[in-house]
Amino acid sequence: MSALSRLPLNALRVFEAAARHGRFDRAAEELSITPGAVSRQIKVLEADLGVRLFDRFNRAVKLTEAGGRLAAGVTEGFERIGQAVARVRPRADGPLVVSVLHSMGAKWLVPRLHLYYERYPDADILVSAADRPVDLAREADIAVRYGPGQYAGLHADYLMPGEMFPVCSPRLLEGDQPLREPSDLAGATLLHDSEYLPLEPRWPDWLKSVGATGVDGEKGPRLSNTYLQLEAALSGRGVVLSHRPMAIDDLRAGRLVKPFKQVIEGPYSYWILCLPERADQPAIRRFRAWLMEQAEIDLAAPFD
Repeated sequence: MSALSRLPLNALRVFEAAARHGRFDRAAEELSITPGAVSRQIKVLEADLGVRLFDRFNRAVKLTEAGGRLAAGVTEGFERIGQAVARVRPRADGPLVVSVLHSMGAKWLVPRLHLYYERYPDADILVSAADRPVDLAREADIAVRYGPGQYAGLHADYLMPGEMFPVCSPRLLEGDQPLREPSDLAGATLLHDSEYLPLEPRWPDWLKSVGATGVDGEKGPRLSNTYLQLEAALSGRGVVLSHRPMAIDDLRAGRLVKPFKQVIEGPYSYWILCLPERADQPAIRRFRAWLMEQAEIDLAAPFD
């Protein structure tokens, strides 16, 4: 017989509610039983453990020292059980929640999402933009993130590389100081991300990789994400060192151009994340496969 099978789980559940409320009647209301039933379960538990768990007063109860220690452990245990159940239970009667970085959502995922609905008309997708980590047991089913690929405890599918290259408005290829070679960037405005990841390539890294001289790679406006930088570039206000998926649609449409062929590879890539125990749930598996299919299409199709 296992240790778990010997635990008075029902009495512990009643005890946890009584400890949390500090009153038997409120615990009874929460559990849809009578206050007398709560009192009996507590007495059974005290007898089983051989300790007093509550000091009783007229209308309230107070945990004893032993009761306080037990309450802390039982509460933590029930929370962990609840998390374990949530991790394997499919979401019921709700959309597939896809958490995506703000810029990735605006510039890559959302413009393609109609293709998913065309293939799966009954799909129900909620795209949630967030740059912070999300709890994949409670907040989302899938997350698309940019990082090193080492995500402990998660199932990670490679989506696309994190290569970066300059992009700008076609207007910057014309005029008095046209961009013809990297050193011409000395006369252009360089747009910067204010929230680079550690070791992520920046303008000085790209300029060094192509041997450009006379260009101040630190000078220029700083914006909080790639979407804002690309909006500035579309307006002809500067040159962005962009990730491929962020710029690909604007490049194909001719709204942006890639003035130089050189790219720089960083230590990070784009990944699809989900809980391992949910990876094969039909809705999650289907959306993961579709994301990877779209990435393969984009990587295979030229744009310059």
